Amino acid sequence: MKKLLLSLCMALALTACKDEQKASPQADKRPVVKIGVMLPLSGEMAEFGQNSLYAVEFAKEDHKNSPIKFDIVFEDDTFTPSRAAVIANKLISVDKVDAIVTSFSPVGSAVSPIADKAKVLHIGLSNAANIAEGELNFTNWQELDIAAKKLVDYLVSQNVKKVASFNMETVGNEEMRVKTNQFLDENGIEYEDFYFNPENRDFAMMVQKAVAFGADYWILNSFSPGQDILRKEMIEHKIDIPVVNIQCMKLSKNPQLFENQVFVDAPDGSKDFRERMSQKTTSKVLNIPAYAYDIVNLIMLANEDFYAKNGRVPNDYELADTLKKTKYYQGVVGELEVQNNGVIKSPSVVKKIINGQPVEIEE
Repeated sequence: MKKLLLSLCMALALTACKDEQKASPQADKRPVVKIGVMLPLSGEMAEFGQNSLYAVEFAKEDHKNSPIKFDIVFEDDTFTPSRAAVIANKLISVDKVDAIVTSFSPVGSAVSPIADKAKVLHIGLSNAANIAEGELNFTNWQELDIAAKKLVDYLVSQNVKKVASFNMETVGNEEMRVKTNQFLDENGIEYEDFYFNPENRDFAMMVQKAVAFGADYWILNSFSPGQDILRKEMIEHKIDIPVVNIQCMKLSKNPQLFENQVFVDAPDGSKDFRERMSQKTTSKVLNIPAYAYDIVNLIMLANEDFYAKNGRVPNDYELADTLKKTKYYQGVVGELEVQNNGVIKSPSVVKKIINGQPVEIEE
C-alpha cells in the first residue's frame, strides 16, 4: 500500500512539473540592451516627463519583435541637475545601462560630462551645444540656426522692418538672440535689444523704450514668468504690437495671454504619433514626447542595424559610429540628420496660440 501511495505521489509530482514547464514561457535568449531614461516625473515639469514616458514605452513596444531585448530603466530627475548627476552615476554603476537619455538643457548639461567620463552613450533632448561635447554625447532638438531662420523668415513674410527684442540673460536665451540677430541683419531688419535677468519683475521702463523705438513686432526671448509679465504689461497699456519667440510661448503658465500670437517650435510628431498620445493624455504640447520617442527609437535602430551586420550588439563607440554613419533617420518629427559633431538636426515649424493651445499653421 505504501509503495502504491509513493508511486501515485511521484506520478502527480511529475505531472505537475510537466504542466509547469508547459505553462512557463520559453526563456528569452536575445541579447539585452539597457537604456536609462531620465525624466522629470515630478515637480513643475512633470507633465512633460510623464508624457515622454508614454512615448518611450511606445518606442519599446514598436521594437518588441526585435532580435535584441530592450530594457528601459526610468528615473525621476525632478528637473534638478544635482539629482540628475546622482542618478546618472547610479544608472552607470548599478544598473549598468548601455545608453542614457536626458531631457532639457540643465539636466543634459549635468549628465554629459559624467557619461563622457564613463564612456557611455548619452543623447540629450536639448539644443545646447555643450551637451554634445565628447565622442559619445549627442543632442536632439530643433537646432537654433534652423529655428532662428524660420522665425526671421516669418517676420519677412509679414513685411516687418523693425523689431524690439526682450532678452532674458541666460546662456540659452543669449544663443537664441545671437542667432536671430544674425538673420535679422541678413534681411535688413532693424532691431534694438533689451536685457533683463530672470528675477526681474519690473519692465515699465523697458516697455516705454521699446514703444518709443517704434517696432513692428516684439521678440519675447524669455521663458515664464518674464514673458508672461511683459505680455500682461502690453495688454494693460493697450500696446497692440504682435509678439513672437522661439519655443518659449508654449511653456507659458497663462497661454491665453498669447492668443493669436505666433512662435517657432519643434514639430509635435506625425499624425499617427499624435493619435497614440491622445489615448494617454489630453495635452497639446506633444513635441517633447515626440523627441523622446525619436531619441530612444534612434538608439534601438542603431543597435539593430549593427546587430544585423555583425551578429552582436555594439559597444558604445560602435553605437555612436553607427548613428553617425547611417546619418539620416525618419523620425515622428520628420527627417533627422546625425552630424559628426553629435548634433542631430531636425525641422522647425511655425505655430500659433489658438484657444489657449499651440497649433501648427501653414506659413
